[in-house]
Amino acid sequence: MFLDKLLLFFPIRVIFPVFVVVVFILAGIFFGYYEVSESNKKIKREKLREVCRLTASFHEEVEYLKDKKNLEFLERKLINISSDPNIDIIFISSPTGKVILSSKRKYIGEKSISLVKKITPNSYSYITEVIKGFGKKTGIFCQVIDEKKIIAVSPILFSNKNRRNLRPSDIGFLFVSYKLDDILNRYKKEILIKLVAQFGLLFSIFIIIYTGFNKMVGERIDTIIKAVNRISKGELDVKIDLNGRDEFSLIASVINNLVNRLNRYIKYDYLTGLLNRFGLEKEIEKLIKQNKNSWSVFIFIDLDNFKEVNDTFGHDTGDILLQKFAKRLKLLADGKLIGRLGGDEFIIFFQSLKKPKVEKMMELWMEQLSGDIQIGDQLIYITLTAGISIKKTSQTDFYDLFKESDIALYYGKKKGKKLFVIFDDQLRTKEERRILLTDILKKSINNNDFYLVYQPVINLRTNKVSSVEALLRMKNEEVGEVSPSEFVPILEETGMIREVGFWVISQVCKQIKLWEKKGINQISVSINIDIQQILDKEFVKKVADILLENNVKPHKIKLELTESEAMKFPETVIRVLKDLHNMGIEIAIDDFGTGYSSLSYLKMMPVSYIKIDRSFIRNIPLSKSDSILATSIVNLSKSLGYKTIAEGVEKKSQVLFLQEIGCDYIQGFYFSKPIPSEDIEELLENDFSNIY
Repeated sequence: MFLDKLLLFFPIRVIFPVFVVVVFILAGIFFGYYEVSESNKKIKREKLREVCRLTASFHEEVEYLKDKKNLEFLERKLINISSDPNIDIIFISSPTGKVILSSKRKYIGEKSISLVKKITPNSYSYITEVIKGFGKKTGIFCQVIDEKKIIAVSPILFSNKNRRNLRPSDIGFLFVSYKLDDILNRYKKEILIKLVAQFGLLFSIFIIIYTGFNKMVGERIDTIIKAVNRISKGELDVKIDLNGRDEFSLIASVINNLVNRLNRYIKYDYLTGLLNRFGLEKEIEKLIKQNKNSWSVFIFIDLDNFKEVNDTFGHDTGDILLQKFAKRLKLLADGKLIGRLGGDEFIIFFQSLKKPKVEKMMELWMEQLSGDIQIGDQLIYITLTAGISIKKTSQTDFYDLFKESDIALYYGKKKGKKLFVIFDDQLRTKEERRILLTDILKKSINNNDFYLVYQPVINLRTNKVSSVEALLRMKNEEVGEVSPSEFVPILEETGMIREVGFWVISQVCKQIKLWEKKGINQISVSINIDIQQILDKEFVKKVADILLENNVKPHKIKLELTESEAMKFPETVIRVLKDLHNMGIEIAIDDFGTGYSSLSYLKMMPVSYIKIDRSFIRNIPLSKSDSILATSIVNLSKSLGYKTIAEGVEKKSQVLFLQEIGCDYIQGFYFSKPIPSEDIEELLENDFSNIY
């Protein structure tokens, strides 16, 4: 647990040598203490024996010479013995308690007991008892006192002729004090020097071994750490090259295997086995860095109407379709970098030393990639749209190529799919304008950039204006007049169409009230609505609130929804249209004939009008097929109880043909272009019978 906490702050390569050094220090302290302790004991034993022998020897000489009164010889002997620097003092005490001989002459004549107390203050009582005991028991007392001195005391018998008792003598004593401090300190110092030398040698050996070991192991650890750091930053092309059978080689092998598996999960698409977005980015960036002098080609492919495949056949079938398309793509673009961004989006990337001409190649690829794909019993026909970016490699990167090809793909989809578009300066200008308009449109309602114009709808029976269609227009101070074909798609893409759509309904209601105040009550106004408005859960309520706020009767407005929009979410559309119809609002299906609607859904919708798309009107009556289609739509509408409106009428022959087949209403430039609300008032009283 303690080691785990340490490892939170320090690497093991720091902890291990520190731990060894601490162990060395503790071991040195222990062994030093042990050696000093044992050495002290040994020295004390040896010096004790030496002092005891010295005392005994000197005692015999004193006993022999004292009676002969040869004190001069004893004094020389005493001085000779005390030449040992460790002998603190030697003195002889007379039976009267006076010092008669001493290695330090200044003490001669002093009381011996006082001198003993001065020499051994801590053991004075004990030694005094020993001296007093000499009367009962004789023998040399020799002992280490206070761990610092050796004290030897030996009784000396002096003759006393004046005293008549059992022993014709009194007892004095020989006192020897031997200092151990200097000897012990000297030996202690020698032992410590020896131990330091030994441990220094061992530590030096350890340092040499550890340095070599650390270099060998440390380099392997550093290699692993550097590789792991690179992996943590997303570099999955890292491989740790460590050979051997040691633990580090095993760890490196495990990491390499994990990186390889991680590469499969992170860089490759699980469904098709192609590179995914992450893998594509890494590989393309690598190729861009390696081949700066080349040209890079980035092809962004999107399958057309793939959502319909999922909705019709299920996601399992859609997945199989993607897998088979990916195989077809790999065979066709062999040797090129291929990946799947997600969904039905694929990328092909390659480089060329010269600026490539990809038009013929793409025409061939579009032909070979499109076609039928067999899935079980189903034969599914696929087409695709591609956006292409071609740039000098030194002037681009992954995101630049991706952005340009995505823009090209966007415009390819807008043109009608089943084609490829190469990004160029013209497309760049279009995209820049689209971005500019998007920014302007966000503020257009508040800036009063939007306004409405109205195009009259003529009743072919009365030859009078029966209603008008409100059409949205835009004029901005910065960019001037903007075509609906340019700004309406942006409104739809950004979702701003919902807010603008409600603004249009509100403005129409206000105009209706202005007309009513002028006594114009006979016309209704058609308003185009978007599927995004239909999908708004509050749409019906908001329309009702706008009508109520402006005090406009529901039958005064018609709501037009294109056939293709109505078929996107038919169940929801039917429910919402029924709610609007129940309010009293009439419904028209616009651009009829272009949306491949199901008649079963159409007859369920509360529709009052069918508007025939201008594409069927343009070439009548000269085009036999268009004439047949227009006639069929009119007849179908009558059989279902719907009234028909032909839009885009521009010629007298078209008017006569439509009147002949029984069309109810017509609308187009032949009668009037879209005009401001004040000009509509002049047309209301006109009789258009003279147009025939």
